[in-house]
Amino acid sequence: MRETTMMNKRIFYLIVGLCAVIIMSYSLEAFAKAKDIGLFENWLNNPNLNIDRSQSMDESYSLYLTTILSVFFIRIITPVALSLNTYFAFIKLKVNKLFILIWTILIIGLFALTLIGEAYFSLFLIISGICYLGILVTLMYLWKEINNENNIKITSKIQQG
Repeated sequence: MRETTMMNKRIFYLIVGLCAVIIMSYSLEAFAKAKDIGLFENWLNNPNLNIDRSQSMDESYSLYLTTILSVFFIRIITPVALSLNTYFAFIKLKVNKLFILIWTILIIGLFALTLIGEAYFSLFLIISGICYLGILVTLMYLWKEINNENNIKITSKIQQG
């Protein structure tokens, strides 16, 4: 896993752009959930919800908003971290297979968590799902580039030796 390669601008902008779309999608979803009184009422009427039913509507709504923001931050931590790590890999470091493997596992896990946690399929979920698939395809392409670069190095060593 020591093989490294420089990340080109196209891959860098693609990963960061897809992460930005995911973050924007989750932001709009959180905003829509916070403003929709019907979703709040459905949340409040959920019999599986373990809250104090004697709370006022304001207290319940405050708890509802806290829940929405908590889920929002959990969902955006991974795309933000991937964007930052990709930036530093592009500027200072090189990319290796370990980088790709770790981020592939994290992206698959976060997307699975998102699918499990959603009770309905929204446009925002579909957009983020497409972006997650785009990131995975880009990471697979980067893995292929590392392998191609290693094959070129091995071939040149064989020809010189």
